[in-house]
Amino acid sequence: MKTIKSILTLAVCAGVALTSCSEDQKLNTNQEQTVYNKKDLKFSYGNAFESFAKNTKKKHRLQVFQDINETLDGYRIAQVEIYDVAKSPEAIDNVTVIPIPDASSNEYRTGFRFFPNDPRRNGRDNLTYITVSEFSTSANGVASEQIFDDMYAVWENETNCNNVSIDKQDFSLDINGLPSSILSFGDEPLGPFADNNIIGYIPSFLFDAIGASASTLAVTFTFAFTDENGVSTDINGDGKIDTSHTEIWFNDSVNWSNDGLEPGSVDVASVALHEFGHSVGLDHSGTLLATFDNDGQFTGELNYVPTNVMNPAYIEKPKRDLAGDDNAIYCENFSAWPYY
Repeated sequence: MKTIKSILTLAVCAGVALTSCSEDQKLNTNQEQTVYNKKDLKFSYGNAFESFAKNTKKKHRLQVFQDINETLDGYRIAQVEIYDVAKSPEAIDNVTVIPIPDASSNEYRTGFRFFPNDPRRNGRDNLTYITVSEFSTSANGVASEQIFDDMYAVWENETNCNNVSIDKQDFSLDINGLPSSILSFGDEPLGPFADNNIIGYIPSFLFDAIGASASTLAVTFTFAFTDENGVSTDINGDGKIDTSHTEIWFNDSVNWSNDGLEPGSVDVASVALHEFGHSVGLDHSGTLLATFDNDGQFTGELNYVPTNVMNPAYIEKPKRDLAGDDNAIYCENFSAWPYY
């Protein structure tokens, strides 16, 4: 079993950084360091992690993802969905979905899907998820594991196609190790442990390292199965690339809250519901509109048409109910489950 400290050392020295790590860069117990403290459930930062963030940030984000894919065996990152806060008209042009060249189609909604009884997923006809309990409380104290459970229950129970069971699996960080396909390089990847792996609240510099903006709330990485030649597969012949699993991060520097009603705060449940929509195969939907006064000045008001959980950015308006497009796209993926 790996300790938390050794897992995080791997993440820094051999993982996302994709650079070599000398002995003096590695974490040790005699210096100020970046470790996960189980007692107070917080990250503290030291020179090793700062160096990692600086080195990785120099790379274009697509190059970072492609480099990560070279280290994976049996699957690869196929798409990255970044969820930002929108506060200005310019947010309309933000890139929120990043297909990885040679790993994905251009339309996640129609290009990827879990399928039932996939032998590489142990022949299950359900979907599974895990949550890292130790990483499920934000830096500003919002306990979120129950919220995560509740938001997966929305997708399971509140659509017209609620014929897919989305089940939580038992998981122990101490016993199983960090369930990340990205943060465990330098050794055999410890994840995935489930179809959907909620890593939890992650330090903001890791979002910087993948090229996300300062306004990023969360990110979902979607992985596709590959064959022996590294080509994405469609073994059931449904015309869609076979989804292997997803990995979900929440930005620990955000001012999270239980309701998002305080100005400047972000509703955890709304963001989790959105991210979990990605994890079950939904793309972004809806058009962001900005309101201007008679002088052509932005009034500060942003709205989506139509309003969906899967709108491309968070506009400080909590949204915890599935809308028409959310339901329709979900049913596109799962109406025939478990028969296709």
